[in-house]
Amino acid sequence: MGCPADLAAPLRREEGVVAMGVDVSADAVSAVVADGRGSAVSSLERPVPKECRSDADRLAQEIGSAVQSLCAGLADDLSDGASGAATLVVGVSVPGVVDEDEGCVRRSETLGLQDAPLASLVRQSLSSQAVEVPGLSGDLEVRVYQDAGCGAWAESQWGAAGRNCLYLAVGARISSAVLLGGAPVLGEGWAGQVGRILVPDPDWSGERARLEDVASVCAMVRRHTAGMLDDSAGSSGSGATAPEPGSCDDASGESLTQCASGLEALLGAMGSGDREARRVWETGLDCLAELVAHGVGLLGPLDVVVNSELMRADEAAFLEPLRRRVADLVGDLPAPRLMAARLGATAPVLGAAGRALAGWK
Repeated sequence: MGCPADLAAPLRREEGVVAMGVDVSADAVSAVVADGRGSAVSSLERPVPKECRSDADRLAQEIGSAVQSLCAGLADDLSDGASGAATLVVGVSVPGVVDEDEGCVRRSETLGLQDAPLASLVRQSLSSQAVEVPGLSGDLEVRVYQDAGCGAWAESQWGAAGRNCLYLAVGARISSAVLLGGAPVLGEGWAGQVGRILVPDPDWSGERARLEDVASVCAMVRRHTAGMLDDSAGSSGSGATAPEPGSCDDASGESLTQCASGLEALLGAMGSGDREARRVWETGLDCLAELVAHGVGLLGPLDVVVNSELMRADEAAFLEPLRRRVADLVGDLPAPRLMAARLGATAPVLGAAGRALAGWK
């Protein structure tokens, strides 16, 4: 934790570099200039046009436009008292399987991309724009990272975790990252795709489902909604039924914004003593606890940081029962330190900026 000396100055303008982070989700592009303490010097967020989905060129243009807008807002800072032009270093955080060495998104269901050379495309988009901003006519570097790895890095540098941690991002999907000695374990881009692991389906005996179709925020909302529809169908005599096993609606275009009202309804139902809502919640926690326990068995009792909208529930409803489940499952192994992410939704974009600057150095 804390702030390394080589990341301590806000813009690093005196060394001729400006680092920015961009985080791309299903429904928004966020961009920041961050200082070495994990605080945003300047930021913006804009919706992702629908036409960007499955179109890497169009998405790269949208990312480039966001970066240019942020640079334009910093024009006075960039040109004031500086000699020469600054290198612009941009870190882009995306969900899915990412080959960070090649700057390529191998697969992202959320963004509808496969084998997309996103770093190169963003670089092309920015190359013609950077010269229009005073102070940014120098070199340009673009790096692409997996979002959970960026979140883990930021939490390790400025948030709740130490240099060795297991980071879980539980949102519309579930992804993870392992940090050892402060560096993400990449696994050729495939590390962290834990949401795709098959687990026993708590809604259909004897069947299996993907972890993120059981325990993600959107999955819990869908499962609760399906249970209510099933109860309604039973009482009204209609033919509606719950989703087939393992066939939850594809969440690739689903966002946390869309799930927010459903999550509030789920938490409200739990608070009112709804047994089905409680069952959905507890079976989701069971799956998350098993994942954490297996991680502890493989890696030891390192810090476990959970970044999720599920934190809207109070600690007694989420973190405490999760800790108890993990402690029970690890048996006589030391239980990990399990905690909520401190940076929340800003962790990936801050981590993208920080990792890009650290990589440039």
